[in-house]
Amino acid sequence: MYGQYFSDFVRRGAVTALFVMLFMGLIVEYSVAGMLVAEGKHSHYVANQEEGVVYIVYGDGEWVQFADGFGYISGLCSAPDKSLYVLSGSQRRLYRVAADGMVQTVCKVGSSPQAIFVDRDGDVKFVQRKGVVTEIK
Repeated sequence: MYGQYFSDFVRRGAVTALFVMLFMGLIVEYSVAGMLVAEGKHSHYVANQEEGVVYIVYGDGEWVQFADGFGYISGLCSAPDKSLYVLSGSQRRLYRVAADGMVQTVCKVGSSPQAIFVDRDGDVKFVQRKGVVTEIK
């Protein structure tokens, strides 16, 4: 009796482990592209890193393409003036996307920063390796 229960337990455990490994493999496969999210006033901005496309996601679940053509996106942040800053790692440029969708190049970037953020005054800053914060010049 005990042997039968133990073998069923092992069999179920093996099936569960196989299912978990398969599920984790699917998650890793589909998460290769990567998404970056920035919070706006009434919506969220979501950037698909591989496609170089930024979407606006509204509270009701609607996704609208906001801007594209950035190459590989390595940074994303929203500003107090409702604009969005997009850091292109492949093009080594920082872009500003106005609330109306108009895109302008802010500057060229020599080395790829770890992250970007906009402070309360609207100044864009880069976070370099080891946490060093630098401003745009």
